[in-house]
Amino acid sequence: MYPKYFGLKEPSFSIAPDPHYLFLSEQHKEALAHLLYGAGESGGFVLLTGEVGTGKTTVCRAFLEQLPEGVDVALILNPAQSANELLTNVCDEFRIPLPKGKLSNKMLVDRLNAYLLAAHSEGRRPLLIIDEAQNLQPQAMEQVRLLTNLETTKHKLLQIFLIGQPELRRMLERDRLRQLNQRITARFHLTPFSLRETSDYIRHRVAVAGVDRPLFSARAIRRIYKFSGGIPRLINILCDRALLGTCVTRGSQVTPAIVARSAREVRGDPVDEKPRSPLQLTAIALVSFGLAAALALAAHSRLGLSPTVLIDGLFPAGELATGEATPEVPPVAEPAPAVTDAPAAGELSSSAEPAPQEPQAVASASEGDLASIPVAEPAEQPAPAGDAAPGVLASPDAQVALASSEVLDRLAVSKSEAMRVLLKRWGLEVPSLGTGDPCLRIVNFGLGCEEEQGRLSHVRFFDLPALMKILAADGAPRYVVLGELGASEAVVDDAQGTGERVRAEALERVWTGDYTLVWQLPPTGVDLIGPGSAGEDVRWLRDLLVKVPDLAVLKSDSAFFDAALASALKAFQASKGLMPDGIAGPRTIIALQHAVAMRNVPRLSGEAAASKESEGAP
Repeated sequence: MYPKYFGLKEPSFSIAPDPHYLFLSEQHKEALAHLLYGAGESGGFVLLTGEVGTGKTTVCRAFLEQLPEGVDVALILNPAQSANELLTNVCDEFRIPLPKGKLSNKMLVDRLNAYLLAAHSEGRRPLLIIDEAQNLQPQAMEQVRLLTNLETTKHKLLQIFLIGQPELRRMLERDRLRQLNQRITARFHLTPFSLRETSDYIRHRVAVAGVDRPLFSARAIRRIYKFSGGIPRLINILCDRALLGTCVTRGSQVTPAIVARSAREVRGDPVDEKPRSPLQLTAIALVSFGLAAALALAAHSRLGLSPTVLIDGLFPAGELATGEATPEVPPVAEPAPAVTDAPAAGELSSSAEPAPQEPQAVASASEGDLASIPVAEPAEQPAPAGDAAPGVLASPDAQVALASSEVLDRLAVSKSEAMRVLLKRWGLEVPSLGTGDPCLRIVNFGLGCEEEQGRLSHVRFFDLPALMKILAADGAPRYVVLGELGASEAVVDDAQGTGERVRAEALERVWTGDYTLVWQLPPTGVDLIGPGSAGEDVRWLRDLLVKVPDLAVLKSDSAFFDAALASALKAFQASKGLMPDGIAGPRTIIALQHAVAMRNVPRLSGEAAASKESEGAP
């Protein structure tokens, strides 16, 4: 269903071990090297273990694709057999002719020994691979050990690879298997992917399926890593379900909220969980309310905070009255976790925030990961009169009443209505956007949407008015239009296009972290311009770069994305702290439009309005 929607050649996250999608992390390459080395040795055991879904079978298949010259393989995929059945299976895999009827273990070993001696004389090396070896029965495990006794005076005749789950290591540590354990010449244990490896893995599979643009935001990838634990098989299942969910909702990129919903659908609810009775729910609610009240009173006495506000924040309207939890809503935006691994291409490490006095310092990130930009958060204190950005919230009256969360709740509307209000900032009066996703409607106006999740610092970086998804007093998700944003105050637009001021912290209290940016598309409506592009879009991009101060780009009428254009684009991206990948996506285009002060593009800081007034002045 979703491949055609995203332009994929086929479902890119199948759990089948398709060699076409082979992705070897550094540890998978090391495991493969152990197998290749073991195949070149003469005798003994090689042990490869790992948790379920970490890629043991993938490494094994990669080994079989690169099988060294002169190696004959017997592959046992189901070792849950008796010793006699296992020996028969091994002989069948080596194509050793056997007489009909049931054969004793001694006869099977004799036939196998004769085959091994013949192979040795021909310079060939037989190799037995047992997958899921933790399922070997004790007698079968002992028989496998005895097979290594088949030898000449100088060489073992049979090389054995044991591949299994961590239980296999614990089995081999038992005293009765110490003889086998001592014969293991190489061991390797596969661990789950790191965050960086998870990011590389997802992008690799999408690219192999024929799509170069990022289908998953950086925050969505972090959520996938969190829910999957870095297990490749679980990553595949989550990504497949998340792409389907994005397709159904007509989105353009997988978001953290969709990943969370997909994880719930994949995991399901516990089958043995019993629903609580109304009496139990009431008791839990009363106890919780008592604890919340005690905490609220303590906060009031120590911090001067309002107990009512605290209790309202802990218990949304209607929860205590019904004794049931409020309807599920998207999670509140969480700070990006500190990651010790180096960030993958297209992803930012958030372990170090830029200094507050340098808000323009931004860690590099690739196109499409809008929410991954850890921009410094300005100090939450009112700016002195006259120091505010031009046109933003400067007021001579320091005692102006600030709107509360009740005002935000009053201004909250549906997404379609909020989009209609936001379009006023773009100079568009639209009576109605109809039903369905409003982002699909505004393309007719030459505008595009970017749905992301982050913090106010992320929204501030783009300097564009945005739709902010908040939780209303009844717990339902609604939208407000963030028209301007200062250091500690914000302007939220109403249906008439005028704004009401609120404290930024009041907005953050009810904001889910989801926001929608509206930006001006290139002339033909594409959202990516890069190598391979040609025509009007390339000319448009080149003209913008020519206008960027201090970039020194030579004017040209070429309609081809050549090396000179790519070099100029990379230089601009580097100057703005963006990943210099030479691809103009939403973030680069937004930054370009701001850099050349493009007319009719509204600014969250209010600078656009000020510049228009100055341009119109005599």
